[in-house]
Amino acid sequence: MKTKLSLRLVSILLVVSAHTSYGQNKSNQNKTARKATGVSVAPAHFHFNQKPGEIRTYDITVNNNTSTQKQFNVKMYDFDMNGKGKSSFLPEGSGKYSLSKWLSVSPTFVELKPFEKRLVKVTVSVPNTVAGNKAAWSILMVEQVAPRKSIISTNRAAETVALGVVPTFAFGIFAYQNPPNVIDNKIEFKDFQLKDGDTSKSLYLEVQNTGDGIAYCTSYIDLTNLDTGVQQRLKVKKFTIIPDLVRDFSFSLKGLGKGKYLAVGVLDYEDSEEIQAAKLEFEIN
Repeated sequence: MKTKLSLRLVSILLVVSAHTSYGQNKSNQNKTARKATGVSVAPAHFHFNQKPGEIRTYDITVNNNTSTQKQFNVKMYDFDMNGKGKSSFLPEGSGKYSLSKWLSVSPTFVELKPFEKRLVKVTVSVPNTVAGNKAAWSILMVEQVAPRKSIISTNRAAETVALGVVPTFAFGIFAYQNPPNVIDNKIEFKDFQLKDGDTSKSLYLEVQNTGDGIAYCTSYIDLTNLDTGVQQRLKVKKFTIIPDLVRDFSFSLKGLGKGKYLAVGVLDYEDSEEIQAAKLEFEIN
């Protein structure tokens, strides 16, 4: 096989999706006509696009559609991602691209009676500085407050006790701020190669955001059989990539016949004056 590459360029916390009702029973899931029960939070995420110096306020709706009272704390965290997108939480205001230092939340404690809902106000104040011209992000956590459980003796002599673990849950709302006049918005190809899988070959494409803005991208591969001239386009994939992050994609070649091929990987993102492209020649024997 020959390849040529050419690049141009202390409780258990269960975090659930913010738009999902927690506690909905299975029969309700199967009967859409029946009203869902559980706790829900909306929206699932925020995508802000404020100018430096602009202040705006947004709503989070917390809905307790159950027959029991619920209590929640609303907290903010920063988060970082490694090169492959795995995230880790950081204390508020400590992230390199921290949005939490520009956020204020009111109220920070929510108590809901059965079948009650309330709004939480989130105010975003983007500074009119160089920092305000760069992307920023954080996560808002609506965390259930569990009632404290009594310590229970496990024998009559009271020589041992059992510490019960109280399961709780939280809704994570990812918040992204991408100013309309980002100083540097740049996506680059890092790798483009043919890989062998268990049952078939695939094309592997890797890109990185080397700029200061969040990019909303479209990626696809145009494939040409150099023996027959037949062309096809492999599946179009849309994705979001934050600064410093590397994203990788695999395009299956299952069912592709023998022959010599030219693959052109294309990366197109919003507000870019030109697309990025990578070429790869390979042969299927």
